[in-house]
Amino acid sequence: MFRARSQSQLPENASPEGLTAAVRKIYTQRTNAVVPLHWLSTAAAFTGTGGLVNGDDLAELIRHRCEVAGWLPDSLPVSLVARWIVSRSVVSIESPWGPLFPLFQFDLPTASVVDGMGPLLGELRPVFDDVELALWFVTPNDWLAGARPVSAMHHSFPAVLQAARADRFVAGGH
Repeated sequence: MFRARSQSQLPENASPEGLTAAVRKIYTQRTNAVVPLHWLSTAAAFTGTGGLVNGDDLAELIRHRCEVAGWLPDSLPVSLVARWIVSRSVVSIESPWGPLFPLFQFDLPTASVVDGMGPLLGELRPVFDDVELALWFVTPNDWLAGARPVSAMHHSFPAVLQAARADRFVAGGH
């Protein structure tokens, strides 16, 4: 069910030359690589939740927010980001620009991952790939009466955890 809603219907390597002028506008050029519509729509899905950033920008945001708050984390922000990636404590999306991280999962002023990400990722990682997993958080969810998990997890985490379990069962049968 979720898989069909989250993936683009456009071919992965469509040639912009064979498309109409209106559709060609949907594509963008960056270092001679054509970026299909699904990357533009994927990035757009995260605009209301802080957006997507690369690892270097994430480390810089953490450093800046900690400085503004008047403290520095125990380890360098770049080390924190690397530790989160290696331990799979966060969602990252492999994109034409390298790995991108949805900002909703971070508490930047405390240089930490938002409470609850661990259990949610534990439920969903076995059945969703990284893009599907990231999109799960920003997609209205029927188990949450149409609320997006990214919004609901801050005020009704138990319901979001139940939704993750239900979606894991529906997607994977376990």
